[in-house]
Amino acid sequence: MATANDLYRNRLQLIEAGRWIDLLGMAAHDKTDDPVAAEERRAAAHAVAVHGSPALAAAAAELYPDDHGFIGPLWEVIAHRPWRELAPHLTHPRVRELVAQTRVLHGEDLRGVMEAEVPLRLEPWESAHWDPEWDIPEYSVHSRIGGIEWCFPHWLIENLPGGVPLSVASLEQMEHPAVPVLDGLNEPHKPIRAYAFRGTAWQAASSVAADREACRATEVPFALAYGHLVHLSTGIGPSATTNYAGQALGRLALWRVLRVMAGGDPVPAFVERLRCVTWRRPTEYSNYLHLAMEDPIQRTTWALTAEATD
Repeated sequence: MATANDLYRNRLQLIEAGRWIDLLGMAAHDKTDDPVAAEERRAAAHAVAVHGSPALAAAAAELYPDDHGFIGPLWEVIAHRPWRELAPHLTHPRVRELVAQTRVLHGEDLRGVMEAEVPLRLEPWESAHWDPEWDIPEYSVHSRIGGIEWCFPHWLIENLPGGVPLSVASLEQMEHPAVPVLDGLNEPHKPIRAYAFRGTAWQAASSVAADREACRATEVPFALAYGHLVHLSTGIGPSATTNYAGQALGRLALWRVLRVMAGGDPVPAFVERLRCVTWRRPTEYSNYLHLAMEDPIQRTTWALTAEATD
């Protein structure tokens, strides 16, 4: 049986020679061996996913259909290619769905290509501040490059025009089925605290903000927070240095919670009517997210705060 060192040297030689078929064979061979060797085989599949033909790349992704790849999930790694190149080769239902959702996040309109839980085209409030070149990483054989951080509102500084102190308010929490779903958005990282109130977004922000007297707050469109909520919803820490799980998972999770919040109304109409308030303490510089979302029709506000622990 080949040792991990043998596999490592062999993998590098095959990559240098561009022998993607042989790398795919290495990735598929005896995946039951020791964990270090298994990681080498997964790394071989990653190399094929990056540089192999669409058919080979799809085969590599379907060898490892889970959400934690060598550097990133292989269904996201292969999705830098257009859908038309990959679609004929994708046979694993979940991989096919997640590749399609990733291509949607890249800006493709895939309506009608399959049955999907979440629309296969970005809504205007999704695309308004979503930048695929930044919000989805770029993969090489050995690295992942891209800003996958969640931090909102990172741009809100103490003297920002329009940023104002939070007034005194204290609302009583209410039960709502969206609260546990919101709480679970960042599993297993778990920095989130979610709340539901009968009141305005401003009142909810004041009710949950730490050091309220020092905070500055402002109204924002939901679209401005969307990208950070997608990143948060993948279940990663704010810097995405470990256990990176892929942006399609974040979009799917966020749509699920928006459906629960909407209470049966169409999600796009619900999002369009949300009134959102965000805030920060002057001493906060990164690794946090604060957002209150008010639905004037249901007269309900959900507040979400996330503090990083890694």
